[in-house]
Amino acid sequence: MTKSAKLLLAATCLALPTHAAFAQTSYGSCTDAGWISKSDEAFAADCVVMAFEGSLEDRETLAWMFFTRINQLIDDPTNGGMSGTDQVPLWMAWPTDPDTFNPTAPFEFSATPRSTLKPSAEKKDLEAGEVATADPDGSNEEVTRNKISYDYLTNSGLTTKADIATFFETNDYVDMPVGTIELKASWLQVTEGSPVPSGALAFQFDSGTYWFRGLHIMVKMQSLTNPGDAFYTEDPSWFWTTFEFNDNFGVAHVRDTLITQRAPLPANDIALVLNEGGLTGFGFEAYAPNGTQIRFTENGEGTVPVILGHTDMEDFAGSPNTGQAKYWTRFEASCHSCHATASYNPDTKEFFPFSIPTGALHAGYGEPNGKGITQYLGQGFLPLDFMWPIAFQAQ
Repeated sequence: MTKSAKLLLAATCLALPTHAAFAQTSYGSCTDAGWISKSDEAFAADCVVMAFEGSLEDRETLAWMFFTRINQLIDDPTNGGMSGTDQVPLWMAWPTDPDTFNPTAPFEFSATPRSTLKPSAEKKDLEAGEVATADPDGSNEEVTRNKISYDYLTNSGLTTKADIATFFETNDYVDMPVGTIELKASWLQVTEGSPVPSGALAFQFDSGTYWFRGLHIMVKMQSLTNPGDAFYTEDPSWFWTTFEFNDNFGVAHVRDTLITQRAPLPANDIALVLNEGGLTGFGFEAYAPNGTQIRFTENGEGTVPVILGHTDMEDFAGSPNTGQAKYWTRFEASCHSCHATASYNPDTKEFFPFSIPTGALHAGYGEPNGKGITQYLGQGFLPLDFMWPIAFQAQ
């Protein structure tokens, strides 16, 4: 089999060698032998009960399972690999935002892992359909997605503003397929005054060496009974977790005092999951989930917001001193709440302004757009199924 064929197979189905099952639980097909090699769609479907009905410990285990699956190692002899190896994680061969939202150049999944950093500059520098951009620059953040997500976005006409307007002529919501995976990686360039921290993974891009600070993972596990109710329902559909380098400045403080739904696993349990994916000793042990999230509020009761985020990627949500997580007394980050507001108004052809809500939303939730005019969710906005990239990146 050629290298290109191997990459295509891995990108589509994660079909890699398996080991003995690391655990046998009541979740059966989610954790039994062969979980590492299932297609993304099959794995999500098999694990929906573990994700949405399990304990926090179950969700933490599932977070490590997703982390292990998307970090399956592929060859990268040309660029030197990650941290001096000749391999990189599978997701580094997946399409980025610039690859996806480029209707003139379809992405080739058999391509070799990229050597060019392709950031998603959706924060300070980008306005897409009047999306407010008040949060900090995302120049070192890359969004990547699996083939299920890429195919749906491109085939549904959700990558250009004109096609999005056409899409909503006959649709009232976006409903991403089960098995969709969206990732956001955080990199920091290595300089003489900012070296690679001990234990962190690094990669030599064309523009310089960058070390890997962490990774957001969002996975579509099931569709809502009514996808048009995504703004308000506590019924879960996506699974969220964010992995962070364990020695990031202030991350221990944030994990221990501000993140609300955590259940750290013993090192031996983590090693068993990583070993199932053949990742033992590569360096991923230096990273861990800050927590997990499946809905707006704890237990879906609408009272206590779930707080989950990354100290670098959501530093704008920490206070005081946004860049000094060690001193934060408040962290207003919520993957589910923030992404739930990703929406489009077919009457005005505007996207809802970016904001950072926590807790449950309501029809009167509003934010000013780029013109200073406050927009309200209940006034004609239709959900993009938690997919901010559609709003940020559509050309």
